[in-house]
Amino acid sequence: MWAEKCVRNEVGKRRVRRRDFRIRFFVLGVFAAVFFFTFLTQSFKKLDEEVGAASLANFDPGYIMSDYQMGNYNSMSEAEIQAFLTAKNSCPNTNYDAYLQLSANTRYKWHWKDGHFVCLSEELFGDGEVIGSGDTAAHIIWQAAQDYRINPQVLLVLLQKETGLITDTIPNDGDYRKATGYGCPDTAPCSSQYYGFKNQIRKAAALFRTVLDGGWTNYPLGENYVQYNPDPGCGGSVVNIRSLATSALYRYTPYQPNAGALAAGYGTAYCGAYGNRNFYLYFEDWFGGIKDETVRYVALNTPRYMEVKETTNRIDPRNGEIVDEIAGGRILKFMTKTTLKDGRSCLRTEFGTKNKEDICIPFEYLKNVELKPDEDFESGKKIIKAGAKKVFIRAEEVIATYEKQLIREIAAKIEFNGKTYYITEFDCGSLEYGFEEADVEDVPEYQNLDDVKMMTLKQDSDRIDPITGGYYSALSKGNVYKFASMIVVDGLEYYRTEHNTVNNIEAAVLGDDLVEVNFVDFSEPRYMRLKNQTERINPATGEVVDVLQKGRVIKFTTKILINDRWYYRTEHNTLNNLCMVIDAEDVEEIEQ
Repeated sequence: MWAEKCVRNEVGKRRVRRRDFRIRFFVLGVFAAVFFFTFLTQSFKKLDEEVGAASLANFDPGYIMSDYQMGNYNSMSEAEIQAFLTAKNSCPNTNYDAYLQLSANTRYKWHWKDGHFVCLSEELFGDGEVIGSGDTAAHIIWQAAQDYRINPQVLLVLLQKETGLITDTIPNDGDYRKATGYGCPDTAPCSSQYYGFKNQIRKAAALFRTVLDGGWTNYPLGENYVQYNPDPGCGGSVVNIRSLATSALYRYTPYQPNAGALAAGYGTAYCGAYGNRNFYLYFEDWFGGIKDETVRYVALNTPRYMEVKETTNRIDPRNGEIVDEIAGGRILKFMTKTTLKDGRSCLRTEFGTKNKEDICIPFEYLKNVELKPDEDFESGKKIIKAGAKKVFIRAEEVIATYEKQLIREIAAKIEFNGKTYYITEFDCGSLEYGFEEADVEDVPEYQNLDDVKMMTLKQDSDRIDPITGGYYSALSKGNVYKFASMIVVDGLEYYRTEHNTVNNIEAAVLGDDLVEVNFVDFSEPRYMRLKNQTERINPATGEVVDVLQKGRVIKFTTKILINDRWYYRTEHNTLNNLCMVIDAEDVEEIEQ
């Protein structure tokens, strides 16, 4: 119907045009039957031509709407949307003869119920194109507004300027399936994948949100050439687009009104385009107009914690309207402030500042908090024990229990009601949530051994971070390593190699998997001969490693005493830190 959609493909940007529902482009050669049907339909419709429309004297093509107004998703409740729809159109058409005549055209369907045409304010919509059961239009509009954080007034105006559904007393299923004109280019049929009232509303809201969030738009902030009409021959001009909301409207309807269209009010003009003009007019007439809602915040000299004196309202500084309530006793960190129209200071929280929320609390509702962080506390990592309880401190109320042990950066410590609480980095934006001292313990540190220990693995073992359980690598039994530090976690000893100690790598082996081996160097290397076939063993476990044949001459460099019996280790195994030895009784000296 009347829509354009701008997309990007592999070769660049392709513009598809949108038409307003009040534009009527008639093509030569239209079938007489279609013309007659259109004439018959329009004779039964009341198009709600606006009388005494708002002035276009202040229309600015570069600032059609503020970002705040497009994103003010709490401007109307669901009940208020329903009341608006009913006030604009209470479905007054009771002409049954008209219904019978229109129903003769099987291409479209009209909904007749309880002696009247059912219009938008009374219709129910299911998924897809289901009409007559499901959700009300008011609910669908409100839900889309909440889900995509788009002003429901924007969606109501969009419906009117695209298809006139707000005031149409005899809409049909064809009108609903293309309610907002989404996916309906002038140069091709509407895409059926976007059919359906609910689908149309949500797709439109999602598009507006994408642009408001900084997503792609074919008309970015700054100077853009914008045509006056889908026909390039009608010309255009360079427009300095100064709000993302305006950019979103141009992405949806990529034309600006020319001088003739502006002079015509809701009427038509040569080479005119009316989508964005009519959007402006309907918003002026229905909701009080487009406003520059810029609010300027300044940073506090020093961010501060303050307590809400009693249950009070958070307000929108643009218009002073109440956004929500905030409970008394809450302690929040404030970063910025603004001045309200009546001269009062209004403070914005750290969270609101970081997320650029235009919500603040008047200063008179706040007081300096008595509960302050320990100024001498040094932040750092601590262990939150398994079973620890996260507490809403002011009410001493448990809000969560942690099943697993965690390590968290602790940013603050406070005293309240005789108890000490630790507050994580995540929660330090307010002094509300913390862990009791009993549920927090220091992260243990490695202690250097007095002397490096030579130890071997009794079995294959994993090197892990003993604090977090993080895995590093697997070690095979039989090798000898130098261990230089150890740590105790949950009563278990873990040892760290000399290399990992020097490089501060948090990888250690469970002490129960190690056995100390104290090799002694020979005064000088010795060549010795095997007197008989000999088993080579692991002295830590007694396991046989391999068998050596009688008569071999081998160079030995280290030895170890086990149970008052000496065992020799070859030069090769010494150099490679392998824990393999031969019983000294199985070798003999070689005559030099």
